[in-house]
Amino acid sequence: MSRIALFAATALLAAVPALAQTQQQRSQAAQGQTGQPGVPGTTAGPAAGASATGNRAEVTTTPEFIRMASMSDRFEIVSSTLAIERTQTAKVKEFAQHMVRDHEKTTQELQRLIAAMPGQSGATAAPRGGAEPTPGSPQATGLDQQHLALFQQLQGTQGAAFDRLYLRQQVMAHMQAVDLFRAYAASGDNAELKQWAAATLPALQEHLRMAQQLQNGA
Repeated sequence: MSRIALFAATALLAAVPALAQTQQQRSQAAQGQTGQPGVPGTTAGPAAGASATGNRAEVTTTPEFIRMASMSDRFEIVSSTLAIERTQTAKVKEFAQHMVRDHEKTTQELQRLIAAMPGQSGATAAPRGGAEPTPGSPQATGLDQQHLALFQQLQGTQGAAFDRLYLRQQVMAHMQAVDLFRAYAASGDNAELKQWAAATLPALQEHLRMAQQLQNGA
């Protein structure tokens, strides 16, 4: 896994605290003007429509959406890179290659959107040199503890068991991603991110369909 690819995810996550501060300021301003907490689309209320998991997806704040979308991309890239190396099934390998290609693309798109936001000019600065992180550590994968646990579980399997677990994780991850992007596309408060979420959603839905189809045939 290249340091440049890892930095793309790290830069996205590093931008979240500043965005959260801006979001809080906007929320306080809106509350002072309307007497209502927050601004439209940033509360944790249910979004319209059923989610991919059968539940009603909840609206998230812009910083939280960025964090979750970035981590979703990162998990797809890391786990699918492992699948390319380990699977012996041609269709699974083809799917994994598709996932890496598509999620690297959305990572770059999201990074550009963040860099264009006020106060985020440093989000895409070049990575500094230094010691390489320990293989398998959160720093090496760019994953949070929850996703790292899933990845380590995947690392511990081989053969047909690997394919089954990889596809099961892919279905789960894409159901969550579809819910997240659908909710933000419906009720997000950042116009550019909202448009991007809506434009990205069909591809995520197609990824979910592909993963489910492979899982049913595995």
